[in-house]
Amino acid sequence: MENQSETNKPETSEFMKFLNAPFGRFILIGTITIILLAPLARVIFLIQERKDRADTIKEEIRSEWGSDFLYKGLVLRIPLKGNNAGKKYYFFFPETEKTTLNVNASTKKRGIYHFPVFQSANYTDAEFMPNLSNPNLDLSKAQIGLLALAETRISNMGNIEVNGKGLQIEQETMAETSPDKLFYATAPFAIDKSTTQINVKTSYTINGSGKIILKGFAKKSTYNMTSNWENPSFSGTSLPNPDAFEATKGFKSSWSMMNIAQNTKLGIDHSKPYGKLSEASVDFLETIDQYQLNERTVKYAILVILLTFTVFYLIELIGKRIIHPIHYLMVGLSLILFYVILLSFSEQFGFARSYVAAGCGILALLSWYAYSVLRSLKFSLTIFAAIFILYSFLYVIVNLETYALIVGSLGLFVVLAAIMSFTRRLKV
Repeated sequence: MENQSETNKPETSEFMKFLNAPFGRFILIGTITIILLAPLARVIFLIQERKDRADTIKEEIRSEWGSDFLYKGLVLRIPLKGNNAGKKYYFFFPETEKTTLNVNASTKKRGIYHFPVFQSANYTDAEFMPNLSNPNLDLSKAQIGLLALAETRISNMGNIEVNGKGLQIEQETMAETSPDKLFYATAPFAIDKSTTQINVKTSYTINGSGKIILKGFAKKSTYNMTSNWENPSFSGTSLPNPDAFEATKGFKSSWSMMNIAQNTKLGIDHSKPYGKLSEASVDFLETIDQYQLNERTVKYAILVILLTFTVFYLIELIGKRIIHPIHYLMVGLSLILFYVILLSFSEQFGFARSYVAAGCGILALLSWYAYSVLRSLKFSLTIFAAIFILYSFLYVIVNLETYALIVGSLGLFVVLAAIMSFTRRLKV
């Protein structure tokens, strides 16, 4: 037994010498980093799981309150004579249409989740100039209706005035077998064959969330929008008129669209206009939420872990100290715990405050641990300063979008230069 034990001692000693050698420490740090990939993958999965849960709640709120609002405008619908089924119509689109949208954005909460929604009070003034010479038109049953998708939530229908006369609103009626739906069409009214101009005014309120999409079905459409939403995102083929845009405690904007291919005088047998329409879109969703920021942050986790291990390794070399592998593992686990704390806090308090809270907690923990292990105030303060700079730099990168790559590249260049400066005098 004694001989066997004596035989084992040199083997153990040689292995420890290898681990304590510079190359051995390099292998050791790499192995611990690979081991940490397992809990890090779990953190990534947790972020995705919480994001999916938030998306589910968001869809529930959208289904209850209302989703995207696609505005297509007013239409004059006239049935054809001798059509008992009541499914064949002629549709006339406005010559001009001016719409004002007053959009009030607010937040709907469910548990810890909250999402922006909006209520849009719309006022439309349209002018039709139809050619009613077609003998097959039943001019005694003309109707004005609002073209919209079936899921549009009209919370209040004010009134529809035709040539100054208010008309009663009928129940929802399908415009035709198409995705478009004629909401709140007026009761049938009679128009004379010699009529060349019909003026229509409407007011109604829409509940929605996400986007307001404006499509000009009229030959000339003008839209004026006012909202308290401070972070609008504009897209589509038609952008706001630059001279009319204002952004003070919300925004004001306007659009002008022309549909030259539209022949508003001649009716067509479907509710889809000619040509490719211009489209303007205003997004009322949050452009960056806490889950996106958490995902961005955790993408840099391996880099943070490796740089932190590098700081500890440099202290080993400079201070001629040996840090136990368990100490490296504990440091790595504490760095991963940062992302869990950040995720849980950001759901409650927002990303910025949660980042500060999680960062301060992990900084305090690592500084205390470094002092306990190294027994040196100088080295523990060095670690505190290095990780503070690292987390501060990470926060800047995460919040940048356009310049994240260039700032990150320059930052890594500075870090590499600093490490090379510290290690340039090391000898084998």
